[in-house]
Amino acid sequence: MKPQDISYWFTRGIYLFGLALILTAAIDLFTTVWPLRPTDIAWRYGFLGLTAGYLQTPTLGLLIIALTAAWQRQPIVLRIAGLASLGGALVLLPAMGMFALDVLQIRELRAAEGQATVLAGGIFQEVKYLIAFLVLAFLGYGSVKTASELSYLLALTGEREGPGIVAAPRPVD
Repeated sequence: MKPQDISYWFTRGIYLFGLALILTAAIDLFTTVWPLRPTDIAWRYGFLGLTAGYLQTPTLGLLIIALTAAWQRQPIVLRIAGLASLGGALVLLPAMGMFALDVLQIRELRAAEGQATVLAGGIFQEVKYLIAFLVLAFLGYGSVKTASELSYLLALTGEREGPGIVAAPRPVD
């Protein structure tokens, strides 16, 4: 079965599902931590700790979108997913640093018997951040590189690029 044999509506449903994974995770996170108080160390510690737990869902959404774009030979959509992944990876770098500092500060505010627990929890969340950073960085770089190669291949063969996410359905040949 060729990519052009797949229903327009099926691929748009996959894209919508990927986007829903990204948006619902973001909405869930922000409604949980509302109102925003980034200058409050306790709030920031909680926000950044929760964010580490929410990262897998939007990352999966980006992966689904990127895989579908590659499968459907849509380099523009693939490049956008790759750039979004790279952007997400870049946002995680300062978040990891801020969270590490917040963990150290919160640990000092706890009683001696609770300090080890705060540190262990912080390390566990940092591992989640690191894994998400690596996945997003590799996914982003690979998507952008694959999109460039796919664009070149389509131009070389004279093949038509698949329609974008919001394009009209392909006419039946």
